[in-house]
Amino acid sequence: MDLVREYVRRYLVAQREADLSLADAADKLKADGHRIIDGGQTSQTTWKYTDWHTGEVIASGDAGMSDDEALDALDPDGMFIHIDNLAPQRARPDNPGIPHSLAGALEDWVDLLTTPDEDIARFVGWPVTDVAAAR
Repeated sequence: MDLVREYVRRYLVAQREADLSLADAADKLKADGHRIIDGGQTSQTTWKYTDWHTGEVIASGDAGMSDDEALDALDPDGMFIHIDNLAPQRARPDNPGIPHSLAGALEDWVDLLTTPDEDIARFVGWPVTDVAAAR
């Protein structure tokens, strides 16, 4: 059981480090004049793009205009970069010796939105706030 707890702890730390690395990369690009965006299709006929740093809605629409057309009009100089293109690394911690299939199941458990932070915190022995910050 200790190896399982240790793996979950390592996974949480790796997630936090990956998120920080992604945020650093986005901040550097923003400092260079780029705008980091998020979003895309929200249904079969609608789309929405937001500023990744602020959450501001940049553009939204429906079948009347494609999202590519709208982005081209808003970004003629090609300074927008979608957050997905920053290629965040999947959190892969060192494995303390548990089977890889079990590691994957534990990652899925941590990543499930229905898994309460309180459950994970109790399991790994961390404060809930630390678990929430890592997820």
